[in-house]
Amino acid sequence: MPEKAYDINSIQSLDFREGVRTRIQMYLGSDDNEGTYQALKEIINNSTDEALAGYGNKIEIMLHSDKNGIRVRDYGRGVPFGIREDGENVLVSIYTKSHTGGKFDHNAYKNASGLNGIGGSCVCLSSSYFEITSIRDGKKAQAIFKEGNLVSYKESSEKTLKSGTDIYFEPDPKVFSNGEIQYDYARICQDIENISYLYPGITFVVEDKISGARHTYCAKNGIIDFVSQAIKKPLHKHVITGSAADGTDSLEIAFQWGKSHETAYVFVNGLRCPEGGSPITGARAAITKTFNTLANASFDGEYIRKNLFYVINCKVENPSFANQTKSKINNASLRSLASIAFSNALKDMNTQYPNEFNAIAEMLTKIEKAEAAATRAREAIMNMEKKEQEQKKRKISSSDKFKDCEKHGQESMLIISEGNSALGGLMPARDVKTEALYAVRGKVKNLMKHPLDECLENQEVSDIILALGCGIQEKYNARKLNYGKVAIATDADVDGYAIMCLIATMFYVLMPKFIEEGRLCWLRAPLYRLSKGNKRVFAYDDTELAELRKKYPDWEQGRNKGLGEMTSEDMEASMMSKTDRHLEVLTIGDAEAAAESLKMLMGPDVDDRRDFLFENVDFSIINS
Repeated sequence: MPEKAYDINSIQSLDFREGVRTRIQMYLGSDDNEGTYQALKEIINNSTDEALAGYGNKIEIMLHSDKNGIRVRDYGRGVPFGIREDGENVLVSIYTKSHTGGKFDHNAYKNASGLNGIGGSCVCLSSSYFEITSIRDGKKAQAIFKEGNLVSYKESSEKTLKSGTDIYFEPDPKVFSNGEIQYDYARICQDIENISYLYPGITFVVEDKISGARHTYCAKNGIIDFVSQAIKKPLHKHVITGSAADGTDSLEIAFQWGKSHETAYVFVNGLRCPEGGSPITGARAAITKTFNTLANASFDGEYIRKNLFYVINCKVENPSFANQTKSKINNASLRSLASIAFSNALKDMNTQYPNEFNAIAEMLTKIEKAEAAATRAREAIMNMEKKEQEQKKRKISSSDKFKDCEKHGQESMLIISEGNSALGGLMPARDVKTEALYAVRGKVKNLMKHPLDECLENQEVSDIILALGCGIQEKYNARKLNYGKVAIATDADVDGYAIMCLIATMFYVLMPKFIEEGRLCWLRAPLYRLSKGNKRVFAYDDTELAELRKKYPDWEQGRNKGLGEMTSEDMEASMMSKTDRHLEVLTIGDAEAAAESLKMLMGPDVDDRRDFLFENVDFSIINS
């Protein structure tokens, strides 16, 4: 089939109505449900422009969810209507023709978000049903459109209704064809609440005509209330404010640090610009420079703004938006005004509330140190990965502290003991096929007290990680494990328990999933031995000992002081016996408890440690 020729007959011209209906993305941003919200904003913008100009103190938004229709009623001056000198029906032209409106005349609107005379007409032309009623100077005019075509227009005398504009429209699914059209009452309420902060004293009423839900919004203190409502956990008491003006344009700001991420709101003549623009550029530069100057620091700008919530409310005579949806403002004057406002506001904060300013500076110092530690930790983990790669070529089996087994896999186990003497006793008692041994000398690094990068340099920590071969933290991979389990075998005394806590904490910090998978165990050593000739039985606590004494009253009793005191024969018959040994799986709760104990006994909090010692130690015995 021959291709259709591309020639002069291929070139089409669309009138404004057809252009809007076929290319709604160009005018309202998208052809899905988001486009219908932009349509609503365009109508609300006209009402807020009236309020910004000083006309009307109440705006009503009514959702008719049965038809996906919505009504906006303001109490401003009403849209001008009648037949112009050139024969044009003004009300009809405003809602059907491009570049038609009253905001080209700066005497009518000094600061308005609607500039191009397009927003209202785009809503009308993209609606399946659109109805505009204007009450003005004791008269009323009403125009009804279907799919952008005028079907009814009438004027009448109206003495009872208050002046203003009443618009009802239903977005056309033929135009917004990309998905289902559905206005959400909660979302509309949130948008209106945000808008209300820009118009102190103006009442916004949102109502769902089907459910009967109704919410009223009126901010007494403007954007100060916005910040106060948004920051649930402020890091300082006062909301900081400022302003700047150049004779033509002006802006006001409010900000506060809270326990969240950086959040910025930019409004221009009552319209939110979600992409910000020039005011954000000026604000960020000023915040970084001024804060560092006042704090005598060199914090990264992102750190300073990490928990900052700030609002910039601009009033601009000739705003230059990036597009018809007005998502970004480009006026260069706003960059310098925002810079001045934030710089002065930070200086005022430092002067009026020095304790609050210093608290933020201290917080940033902690963040900077934490980030530096995190960076070192990431580098240490990467270095550990490199060591693991090298380990594949050169095993740590050459170390006299490590005795590997013949077979690796899920059925094998790495036994971590304390000291060379314990290692010497365990070696002949173990199953050389599936049980590997590693001896800890001294105490393992406390991962709850020391930075991660420093701990990974510790010989014992490094050796254990390399022996397991599974990676750490987010790099942990159980499929790479050389041993299916790790058993901690230490003396049954205070030092032994301390070492066990340190090892359990190491796994809790570096490999929590290893514990969750039930792989970390406590290989208990017996406390007592009863023997008669070549016969032996073992007790692991006083209760077991009492029971054994009843069975074997005349057997000789001995107490094990530690693993180093046990013979290989005793180890093989007790803790290394696969049928009789006490091998207890440690849970994540056990590891957390161990970590908390280490934090209390070995951490930096002296008060907690002092309280514990006074509650649990009998000092009269020590002093006697």
